[in-house]
Amino acid sequence: MITTRGKWISLFGLLFTLTHLSYQYEPQLSDADASSDYYTAAVVEFLPYYNIVNASYTLKKNTDAFIEYIEKASEQNADIIVFPEYGLTSLNMPGRSRMDPWTTVVPSALDEYVPCTGNDANISEMLQRLSCAARKYRIYVVVNLAEKEYCTQNHGCSTNVTRYYNTNVAFDRTGKIVARYRKVNLYMEHRYDAVETPDIVTFDTDFGVTFGTFICFDILFPVPALNLTRLQGITDIVYSTAWISEIPFLTAVQTQFGWSFAEDVNLLASGYHSPQRGNGGSGIYLGRNGIINATFSRNSDHGLLISRVPKKSKLCGIEGESSNDEGSCRRTAVISHEEKVERGTTDWINLLHDNLTSIESVRLGDNVSITDTLCHRKFCCNFHVRTRVNRSSSLNYRAVVYNGLRYYGTEVEAGVRFCALILCSNDSLYSCGTVDQPNVTFTDLTITATLDDYSKVLAMPTVLSPSLLPFQGWIYAERVKGTRNHLTLSLTKSTNDLVTFGIYVRDFTKDKWYSPHA
Repeated sequence: MITTRGKWISLFGLLFTLTHLSYQYEPQLSDADASSDYYTAAVVEFLPYYNIVNASYTLKKNTDAFIEYIEKASEQNADIIVFPEYGLTSLNMPGRSRMDPWTTVVPSALDEYVPCTGNDANISEMLQRLSCAARKYRIYVVVNLAEKEYCTQNHGCSTNVTRYYNTNVAFDRTGKIVARYRKVNLYMEHRYDAVETPDIVTFDTDFGVTFGTFICFDILFPVPALNLTRLQGITDIVYSTAWISEIPFLTAVQTQFGWSFAEDVNLLASGYHSPQRGNGGSGIYLGRNGIINATFSRNSDHGLLISRVPKKSKLCGIEGESSNDEGSCRRTAVISHEEKVERGTTDWINLLHDNLTSIESVRLGDNVSITDTLCHRKFCCNFHVRTRVNRSSSLNYRAVVYNGLRYYGTEVEAGVRFCALILCSNDSLYSCGTVDQPNVTFTDLTITATLDDYSKVLAMPTVLSPSLLPFQGWIYAERVKGTRNHLTLSLTKSTNDLVTFGIYVRDFTKDKWYSPHA
């Protein structure tokens, strides 16, 4: 489904040619809301109901639940609420040949259509009711759904066909559709069509914030995510996901926070809750200002997260703009968050494991200190480690470095670099990427890396505790000069909660669709 990306040219061609697809809505701003220095956001962690033989009842039940959440969020003065990927249909939706009853036509934002008051027969009752809920409770609503588009010979199709898309829809306070985004980077979703031309979608709000939106797997790709942050300067993102967590680098909250931190934007992430399938994790993230609210747990009965979100401005400017530090952009931040993050064990969730057999690594063993440079295919990282062993155990750590390709799922091969310290259950490399309470206290830990191609990569701090949540007490310094990016990740206090600590890089230049000359 993603092979059409081969037609897309490269990151650079895309970044500059697709911005015209952004949908803009310009409401009359409330002076009080627009002048405020924060807005109130809600995200929902949700396990949908499903009946595989009854689409209408499934959609009705989940729409009922959504409307209840919308009402609760409105009662707490939320300005915007975000729902998860597959939250209306569930992941159990049938295959393509039987999915039509699960879908709806979605008008373009350019049509300025209000499903609640409109009379288009192709619009589903589900979409009408959600529009009416946004209108009744005066709140911006972002939902994910299965969209169908009728393509006829009059619209450029060789034959009359129906296309299906994994789509986010945003309603304003009047129930009007202000954004329609079709997922670009599909993750083994064969029931859906890949978009011919990628959507880069934003929408404005009456509280003075412009949002971008994308879905799940999109977070690891330049289009549309980096179009929004690096070219358009969007500082707030609404994100629907049904993420399947993978250790040691890509569990849900770890990835959501890492991306928000790397791009220094507010991220409102709503996750699908099904731990037995590996799905879960939602939060409200403030970029370099840390986590304000997140959950990753077996329980879904507290699925509504609401927080005040400070309005942001870019610290270092949009890509291509100069900064004040002699052409460099210096960004340093200490991670901190309110203690709203839930703690717990990990035996309740089915986790994927990254294949780490091809990495370069050094076992810490019984050493209490290591200072070393580790390289893999010309990518080098410096490690400075001091530890204190608390008790005897088979658990141990490895310093690891990798530069190459990996598969996400079974179909998408992509470029990756990382350098990190990771927990292993025994001496074998195959045991690395375990989650447990370790027996080692780290008193001093610094990892440094240099990237010569910052504009072609996404570099994220990746930090994980035994609770599958980022731990506190570290600092990440980034200094950019030209195309060279110097990254340093360091502890600021001792910790015995370390499962993963490092820098994870998505290297777009190794992806099959990448073309440096476009």
